Amino acid sequence: MSIKGKVDLDELTVDASYLADRFGLSPEAFRRYMAQGLVRSRVEMGQDADLGKTRLTVRLGNRVWIAVLAADGSVVSEETRFASSAPSRSAT
Repeated sequence: MSIKGKVDLDELTVDASYLADRFGLSPEAFRRYMAQGLVRSRVEMGQDADLGKTRLTVRLGNRVWIAVLAADGSVVSEETRFASSAPSRSAT
């Protein structure tokens, strides 16, 4: 599976429509949540044995999407799951 065209590793961005689908939402609803500051994300660059890989974590409420991408943008692994609790709005 590849999400090329949906992820720009140089700019570290993911197409909102792609993420909306992962959360079971319309792109418009996902963008509204983003505008409200309810979508949190983290990017981690691989080191040592994981050099060249990037892990993207996106959280919306109690739902989390995690993808590990190779340097060419291909998906090494991907999962959507429920978190045990939602972070507070003041958390970064």
